[in-house]
Amino acid sequence: MAGAILSLGMFISSLTDKTIVAAILTFALIFSLSLMELVAKSIGGNVGAALEHLSLMKHYTNLVQGVFDTSSLVLFMSYIILGIFLTAQSIESLRFSRR
Repeated sequence: MAGAILSLGMFISSLTDKTIVAAILTFALIFSLSLMELVAKSIGGNVGAALEHLSLMKHYTNLVQGVFDTSSLVLFMSYIILGIFLTAQSIESLRFSRR
C-alpha cells in the first residue's frame, strides 16, 4: 500500500513545482481512493462493484487480516506501475517542453 501511495504521490509531485500543493493533492487522491469502498456500497450494482475493486482500504484490510488474495496484489502493483509510468511521462514531457 505504501508503494502505491508513494508512486501516485510522486506523479502528482511531478505535475507541480509547489511542494505543499503536491502534498494536498496527494492526500486528497489517497483519501478519495480510501473512501471508494463506502461510495461503492452506497451506489450498488455493477458500477458499485467496479468502484469497490479500486478501493485501497478494502484490499489493504484483506491483506492485514491474512486473506491472501491475488487481486489485492495485482491492484497494488497496478497502482505502483501506473504511478511510475505517469511520472516518467510527465518528466519526459517537461524535458521536451524546456528545449
